[in-house]
Amino acid sequence: MMLHLSLLLLLLSHSACSMLLGWVESPGYPSGYLPHASLNWSRCAPKGHTISLRLIHLDLEDSQDCENDAVTVFSNGNLISVLCGKKEFEELQSMVNPSLLSSPGGCLSLSFYSDFSNTKRHTGFRGFYTDRGLTRDTKEGFLSLVTDFDECEEDPDNGCTQFCHNYIGGYYCSCRHGYYLDADNHTCTVICSKDLSGLNQGDISSPSWPASYAENANCQHTLSVEAHLQLELHFSKDFDVEQTPDGQCIDALRIETPSGTLGPFCGQTPPPSPLLTHSSHVQVRFTSDSFGENKGFTLHFKTRDQVCPALVTPHSTATPPQPEYSQGQTVTVTCDLGYVVDTQVTQGLSTHYEATCLSTGIWTPNYNCEPVDCGPPDIPEDGILQLVGSDNPQTLYKDQVQFNCSSKYYTLEGEETYTCSASGEWVSADGNTEMPKCTEEDGCY
Repeated sequence: MMLHLSLLLLLLSHSACSMLLGWVESPGYPSGYLPHASLNWSRCAPKGHTISLRLIHLDLEDSQDCENDAVTVFSNGNLISVLCGKKEFEELQSMVNPSLLSSPGGCLSLSFYSDFSNTKRHTGFRGFYTDRGLTRDTKEGFLSLVTDFDECEEDPDNGCTQFCHNYIGGYYCSCRHGYYLDADNHTCTVICSKDLSGLNQGDISSPSWPASYAENANCQHTLSVEAHLQLELHFSKDFDVEQTPDGQCIDALRIETPSGTLGPFCGQTPPPSPLLTHSSHVQVRFTSDSFGENKGFTLHFKTRDQVCPALVTPHSTATPPQPEYSQGQTVTVTCDLGYVVDTQVTQGLSTHYEATCLSTGIWTPNYNCEPVDCGPPDIPEDGILQLVGSDNPQTLYKDQVQFNCSSKYYTLEGEETYTCSASGEWVSADGNTEMPKCTEEDGCY
């Protein structure tokens, strides 16, 4: 009991002091270090503590015996590690990090340098350092590690989506190279958005392609070219985006244009290729959740001259019919049965107009084809003949109304149901356009 109390008092005293913890990274990280770059770093542990360093990223020029670019780590002046090349986090965690520890009360130091011989830029290194408390039991005479509750190892709900670093009194989350820590300080989000405006061709892939794509991705690639061009997307057949067994998209690829969104696309069937966007401005958006090991996608984009689509406006057909139209071509746009050209731009119930394809892929003029409106049915004001249901019925093409007589002493003469026809008239099933009548029944009342 006294040992536990002493340990608790030591922890509280330790947490009241300033903690030794933080980051050490190469100059220019993560954009990359320059030739002849250097860094000297050192931290010394208080009495009864050690300093540990945990590297989470290493990408240096590789060379024999690390004679070109290198990270060297010392404990109290004694060399404990020389590192270069590129190592994955798993290798750093299992083979490198366990040895990056100072002696009790000692110092841990690091030296980084690069020469002039780099043929390409390397991102460098990043590590998290912290101190660990040691205490000696005065009665038993042994040295033991002072640890509080280890959130990283003992709490599966600590919330860190990638790396968790424990220190006395708390823990800290961090991310792999290419990710950033979100505002919640727990979620790692991949850095994957690019502005590719001005490029007439190029490639776009999901994060980490061809390896499994990253979790919590929200990627947006912006494409923008001259107005007389459109973007054409060619997808690889190797397509794998997570979906549910019933085909719902968990992760999703969307192609957003000013006129609308294509997608979402997921599963193992790529979008049609080539995919014509009919737009000079496109956003390629990819999102993923925090689970899954799917491969993702890759596409090649390029440009071609703008063409006008076969559909000039919804609820219409174009004559002569073609899959697409080039600049200067003129068509006759005919609204579908029951639709007329927007009455605000035409006189009467016109059903067709002419349109010309512009170099920007836009039809001009471009009028809407709207459903015929029959208006409220003509009902006598005597109050006998009345509509069933609402006094303000729907009056567009194919809408229906029903009639009855408000008094039991009258009989409805004619059809009960009338439909709004393509001619703009209310018509019964037998083709009658005259409204029904309520006729007074014979007899004594």
